[in-house]
Amino acid sequence: MKQKTKVKKTGRGKRREWILGAGLIAYFIGLIIRIPLIRMIGDKGLGFFAAGMEIFFLISTVLGYGASKAVTVLVKYRVRRDMFKSAKKIYKNAMVFTMLFSVLAALFVFFFSEFIAQVVVLENLSYLAVAAIAPAILLSGVLGVMRGYFQGMGAVTPTIHSRLLEKAVMLAAGLLFAAASLSYGEKVAALLRNTEYAAAYGAMGAAIGVSVACGIGVLHMLFIRLVYAGTFKQQLMKDSAKYVESDGQTISIFLSTALPYMLCALLYNMNYLVDQRVFNYAMNKQDKGSIRVAHWGIYYGKYSVVIGLVATACTMAAVSGIPKIVQMYDKQENGEVKYRIGTAVHNLVILTIPCAVWAAVLAEPIIGMLFSGDQATAVKLLRAGSGVIVVFPLAYFFMSLLQRIRKIRIVILSGLAAFIIHLIVLFVLISSTQLGITAVAISLLVFWLAVCAAGFAGAVQYMQYSPDWIRTFGVTAIAAGVSGLAGMLLSKLMLSWAGNIATFLVGFLICAVVYLVLMIVLKGIREDELEDMPGGSAVVVLAEKLHLM
Repeated sequence: MKQKTKVKKTGRGKRREWILGAGLIAYFIGLIIRIPLIRMIGDKGLGFFAAGMEIFFLISTVLGYGASKAVTVLVKYRVRRDMFKSAKKIYKNAMVFTMLFSVLAALFVFFFSEFIAQVVVLENLSYLAVAAIAPAILLSGVLGVMRGYFQGMGAVTPTIHSRLLEKAVMLAAGLLFAAASLSYGEKVAALLRNTEYAAAYGAMGAAIGVSVACGIGVLHMLFIRLVYAGTFKQQLMKDSAKYVESDGQTISIFLSTALPYMLCALLYNMNYLVDQRVFNYAMNKQDKGSIRVAHWGIYYGKYSVVIGLVATACTMAAVSGIPKIVQMYDKQENGEVKYRIGTAVHNLVILTIPCAVWAAVLAEPIIGMLFSGDQATAVKLLRAGSGVIVVFPLAYFFMSLLQRIRKIRIVILSGLAAFIIHLIVLFVLISSTQLGITAVAISLLVFWLAVCAAGFAGAVQYMQYSPDWIRTFGVTAIAAGVSGLAGMLLSKLMLSWAGNIATFLVGFLICAVVYLVLMIVLKGIREDELEDMPGGSAVVVLAEKLHLM
């Protein structure tokens, strides 16, 4: 058995891990807001909010993420060569370009919000949330460039604080403005005798909260910019480069660098917006228009939240190892690369497979514990699409590796192929079956499954990764299946008299104990692997006393 090499993490390695982890934590917080929000504005309210939020998320990810990654890469390259003046030109020209397109996008979204709601999304009253999200679109582009510049200059901590602060403000402001707007919307609904206006105004308030959060994020970054002004000025004076790149050169380099990242952001983040349009169209064709917005709210605000929270938490278990694997790949330490990928995948699989099984068998108490309103539809979605908990973290891990070893073309083509496959599956299911919103959940699973398969193939091809199918997948699936069966029986026995919270806690505990015992007995997890996990040493001691290890 190959022993795990203990590597002391350098400051740079820790910063890279922080950047990856902070992004997931920020996404985690962004999901959490939907739990109290859907309780406040209801399933329909979140269905209206989803349209505005996904338009914002798509545009801001394409412009903000694409610009941020490009600026980080280009500025870091020049800073390492003392080309501080060229680095500043990259920042200024990237800011001009991004602001130009952000302003145009924000103006289009604001002034054509009704067109977007009626034609693009097919949800008329969502125009309120769409219009309210426009300022956030503008501000997110500015934030992306500023954060990219700071990361490129080596000031990583402020960017992490900025992202977390933005999400924290979004949580508070979104709920605050949603409550205020909902109160006003109820009056409008009573006047117009249409209850949907209350939900639509509540969604608009939540969208205003998103814009406020982006504004606070920009103000925070401007404050940090002032704090670092003296340091950056001193660096400009130390510029030792023989020449300074022209504006034309920096703009050309920025665009060529940003475009691949923008394509990645587009391909991997447009599912929800496209799927909402397809779903609404299909529901209208099937004369089910009265339930479409509520069902989309359940999908977006209940199913996606549970799946996203669990999958993101599992993903965090593997991201810390990505920078080190890439570093060893660059040094051509192939044996260590294969070993570390295998370890990371094993750690992901032994977390994600049981979590997916438990989410399916305990779907009823989970949904009942977290949400009000229509719970039956959410339970059905969670049982149908819990597999995303397995494939999303693996897809994220493999694609992050491929992107960082400069195989971004594979990442783009994989995203494109997966999106096309997912769209075909969605069209077939939603037009030829009565699955309705469940078809959307299945197509999302297909998308991430296709991405995962492509990422796995890329890791095999470029990193010579070869998985231990029996120990990593076979034993884990058996142990998770048996533990899931125990959880399902317990849930059926307890739910009617013990309630959601007690059923979930007891069910989860029993599932975890059965799973862990089976994994130890079947050699699915070793002693050294347990010791590396939080609380694993205590499990080892207990297992030894019970003669399981």
